[in-house]
Amino acid sequence: MGDAFLRSVTACLARIQRDPETHALHHGRVRRASLRRLPYGVFYVIRTDRIDVLAVYHARRRPRSFNT
Repeated sequence: MGDAFLRSVTACLARIQRDPETHALHHGRVRRASLRRLPYGVFYVIRTDRIDVLAVYHARRRPRSFNT
């Protein structure tokens, strides 16, 4: 499963690099891309000279629903 995750993340980052403005704005300048075949996403920001990846996250988890 780890290899499939890494391949999916790599493919998603390549899609972002090819056309970073394809993915929808999520909040402010933060964009969200989804991994194919796995329930994960990538939050990123387009800068003048680079793309900053803010997070790779599990899309079906609800962190606020857990009691700590």
